[in-house]
Amino acid sequence: MTMPTSSSSSMAAPGSGADSPAQTPTVRQFFRRNTFWILLGIVALGVVLLSAVLRGGATGTSIPLAADSPAPDGAKAVIEVLKNQGVTVHVADTASEADAVLAENPGATLALFDDSGYLDDDRLAEIVSDAGRTVLIAPDFGMLQAVAPSVRLAGSPDEDDEAADAPDAACTVPAAERAGSMASGLSFGIDDDTSIGCFPNGPAGAESYPLVVTNDGISIVGPRAVFDNEHIVQRGNAALALNLLGEADDLVWYLPTPADLEANGPPTLQALTPDWLVPATSLLAITALVAVFWRGRRFGPLVVEDLPVTVPAGETREGRARLYQRSSARGRAVDALRIGTTGRIAARLKLPRSSSAFEVADTAAATLGRHPSEIRAILIDAQPASDRDVVALSDRLNDLERDIRHATDPLGRNS
Repeated sequence: MTMPTSSSSSMAAPGSGADSPAQTPTVRQFFRRNTFWILLGIVALGVVLLSAVLRGGATGTSIPLAADSPAPDGAKAVIEVLKNQGVTVHVADTASEADAVLAENPGATLALFDDSGYLDDDRLAEIVSDAGRTVLIAPDFGMLQAVAPSVRLAGSPDEDDEAADAPDAACTVPAAERAGSMASGLSFGIDDDTSIGCFPNGPAGAESYPLVVTNDGISIVGPRAVFDNEHIVQRGNAALALNLLGEADDLVWYLPTPADLEANGPPTLQALTPDWLVPATSLLAITALVAVFWRGRRFGPLVVEDLPVTVPAGETREGRARLYQRSSARGRAVDALRIGTTGRIAARLKLPRSSSAFEVADTAAATLGRHPSEIRAILIDAQPASDRDVVALSDRLNDLERDIRHATDPLGRNS
């Protein structure tokens, strides 16, 4: 028999787990219950890893002119050709590495490309002075002022100029003469008579040059495309790049990184962190995680145990009633009374235990010849607003049960 109130389940709960043993779930039970979510997490992790691998394999390194990059903007092609021609290529990621290689190999050629401006002007001038020859790729205004103040930026040609036939070298630089042409791009103006400009473009009297060679042995190349994998085979880029970079037996390929910027700035958080902090915090985190798994285990179902003493049913009933009264839980108290009365009336009327409270109320009303709403108000609907109402409803329940008893046994044999 069911009741439409929420209290019916709570009143019947204590007896429902009498035969359930208390147990803590084992590891096998945990994985069995959560198999779906574990498999879903593994599949999701696999998809993320596979996507990362495919994306990384397709794009390669994102650093332009990286010596080991086969990407279109990398420089692996020209580096490998130089190695095959007997040039020893030293790849440097920081200024200190470049200094060390230049000190060990006097007269080596330095190829420097600092697209992000990590290297300051003083450090740039110092490194260039240590090299035998320098190839400066796509420099900005500050870099030109640091190593070649007589050379200035002159902009880039229009798209129509880039698509036109490349101009002749028009200079005496051997590498430019062998190349015959080169990619268009960033160009420079010359303010002295000692620097040589090659591949002039622009109107007469205001020429600009994508390649400038100073009297200090610094070759300034404006277009980055001369060296990258995508454009190395176009025009005379390959011949120009190989001749500029391969004049000496050693080449230092230096692309400044954020490490150069950090070396010149204030100390970072990593530098200020003591060596013992990371191991100590890691150990504390592992300890906390183990404690969570140890103390956070799930308890088993509730069980019913016999009390070590015998408590009379009247005292238990009275104690529960006082708790209801103290917490003003009139609804729970009335539900307890109604559950008991409804169960006894259903048994008196020979109704099955699966009958609902509404069915019991309607059958009782038909037995007594009363309106169903009156009986439903007593067994279901009426909500007491005070303790006096609870007592009054209790009396009405008692009267209803007595009337049902008399109606089903007029002779009073079961009274």
